[in-house]
Amino acid sequence: MPATLVIRADGSAQIGAGHVIRCLALARRWQQEGGRVLFVQAATTPSLDACLRSAGAETVLIEAEPGGSTDTEETIRHARASAARWIVADGYHFGAPWQKRIKEAGYRLLIIDDYGHAGYYHADVILNQNAGASRNLYANRDAHTQLLLGSAFALLRPEFLGRRNAPREVAPVATKVLVTLGGGDPDNVTSTVVAALAQLPGLEVVVVVGGSNPHREAVQSAVEQHGGAMRLVVNATNMPELMAWADVAVSAAGSTSWELAFMGVPAALIVVADNQAGIATALAEKGVSLNLGRHYKLTASGIAEALTLLIADGPRRQEMSRRARNLLDGHGVGRVAAALRTQLRVTFLSDATSWLNAYLPELKQEFEQSGHRVCWIHDPAELGEGDVACFLSLSRIVPGGVLGRHAHNLVVHESAVPDGRGWSPLTWQVLEGKNEIPVTLLEAVDGVDSGDIFAQTVIHFRGDELVEELRAAQAAATIALCRAFITHYPFSLEAARPQSGEASHYPRRRPADSRLDPDKTLREQFQLLRVSDPVRYPAFFEIAGRRYEVRLSAGPAAST
Repeated sequence: MPATLVIRADGSAQIGAGHVIRCLALARRWQQEGGRVLFVQAATTPSLDACLRSAGAETVLIEAEPGGSTDTEETIRHARASAARWIVADGYHFGAPWQKRIKEAGYRLLIIDDYGHAGYYHADVILNQNAGASRNLYANRDAHTQLLLGSAFALLRPEFLGRRNAPREVAPVATKVLVTLGGGDPDNVTSTVVAALAQLPGLEVVVVVGGSNPHREAVQSAVEQHGGAMRLVVNATNMPELMAWADVAVSAAGSTSWELAFMGVPAALIVVADNQAGIATALAEKGVSLNLGRHYKLTASGIAEALTLLIADGPRRQEMSRRARNLLDGHGVGRVAAALRTQLRVTFLSDATSWLNAYLPELKQEFEQSGHRVCWIHDPAELGEGDVACFLSLSRIVPGGVLGRHAHNLVVHESAVPDGRGWSPLTWQVLEGKNEIPVTLLEAVDGVDSGDIFAQTVIHFRGDELVEELRAAQAAATIALCRAFITHYPFSLEAARPQSGEASHYPRRRPADSRLDPDKTLREQFQLLRVSDPVRYPAFFEIAGRRYEVRLSAGPAAST
C-alpha cells in the first residue's frame, strides 16, 4: 500500500486555486491506491481547505515565506511525521535551493512546473503537462532527473474521467456560455467578460467564481444587471455537468483549459497570469481553443467581437471540439501516479489456445511480486479499466472503444513495422530464409499494427531451429520487451516514435499452408517443416488420394 504523499501547494485570491486543484487530482489517485495525502500549505482559503478535506485529504498550515528555508524545514518536518517517501511541490517559489534541501533530507521529489521557473532542478521528476512543454526548458537538471512532458500527463480529477466517452453535440449556433476565470481572479477579469456577454443577445450564461474571489460582489452586481439569462455560481461542485451543458466557454488559460479540452468544449482562453501564455498559444496552434490574449489588453467590446464570430461558426466549433477530445485521453493522472511507483493495473489478453500461454505465468507472477495488479483474460469483452493492456498472441482485432479502457495497449509484432504488418510475421520471415527477425513493441490502435513504436529488439537464429525453439525465442523477446516497458513506465513512453516508411502486409496462415510437395526434396522444404506445428497444423502431403502428416523432431546427428 502506498505511504503518505505530502503535497506542498498554496492557494489564495492572488495565487488562485490552480496549483492546489491539479494536485488534488493526483491526491485522489493516490487515495484510490489506499494511500494517505497531506497538503502542507503556507497560504490557503476556507473554500480550498474545505474542498481538500471533503476529498479526504489532510491539511496543515505552516508559517513560512513560500520557498524559503523555513518553508523547506517545515515541509521536511511534516513529511517525517507522516512517514512519507515522496513530496510533490507545485508552485513557482520552489527553486533549486528548496529542491536540493528536500533531496538532502532523503525524500523523493516531484516538481509540477509550467515554464522552467527554477533555473536548475534537483527533483527526481519534473511534470509539465502543457502542450508546449519542451525538454529545452529543463536542460539544467541533475543527471537522475526524469521528465514527464505534454498533455499525455494532464492531471484531471476523477469527476471528469467518468465522462471519457460521453457523446457531445455541437449546436450550429451557440447559445449556452460558461465563464470561469479561476478561483481567485484578483484583476476581476470576470466582470469584463460579463460586460462583453451583456452585448450579445440570445445567450444563456453561467458565471462561475471561487469563494476566494475578492470581487465577488461586483460580479454579482454585474450578473444581476444582465437579467435572468445570466446566473452566478459560487464554488461550483458540478463543473463536469456545467461543461457538458455549455456550447462555448470563456476561461483562464490554466488547469481548467485541460478540463474543457477533455470535455470537448470550444473555449476562448484569456491569459490572466504569465505562466498561462504558453498554454493559450499552444492550444490555439493545435486548433483546440481561441487565444484572446492577456487580460489587461482586453476590452469588453473586443471580447464580444471575438465571441460573436465563434458563436456563429458551427463548423469551426465542431472541429475545435474534435481536436480537443483527441488531445487528452484522461489517463494522465495514472501515468503521473506510476512515476511515484504506485501499483499498475496490468491486463494480459491472449487466445485461450495460444502456445504463448505456457510462458506468461512467470511474467504475471513477476509483476505481481513487484506490487502490480495483473488480470489475465482471453476474451476482449471482459477487458476492464486499467493502465497497461498487453495483447499477446491474440488473433482477434480489438475495437477502438475497448482500447480506451487502458492508458496503453501493447502489441508485440515480429517485424520491423511498417514493413511486415499482418499475420504470423515470424513464420513468414523464416520461410523467406531470414535468420535475424526484428521484434517490435508498439501501441495497439484502430489501424492494424500501425501504432507508435516503443522499443525493438532482434532475434538471432542459426537456421536449424524447429517450431518450439522458434517460439521459445519469440516468447523470450516478447517478455523482455513487456517487462522493460512496465518496469520503466511511464518514462518508457519517452521513446515512442511514429512508424515511417512503406507498409507491407503478411496474410493470415491457414492449415493448407503446411502442405508439402512430395516431388521436392526435404532440403528444399526444410523451412516449411521447421515452422509447422506438429499438433495444430502439421506439415502434410497427399499421394493417391491419401493424406500423410510429417512430424519433425531434432536430435544430434548420427555418428558414422
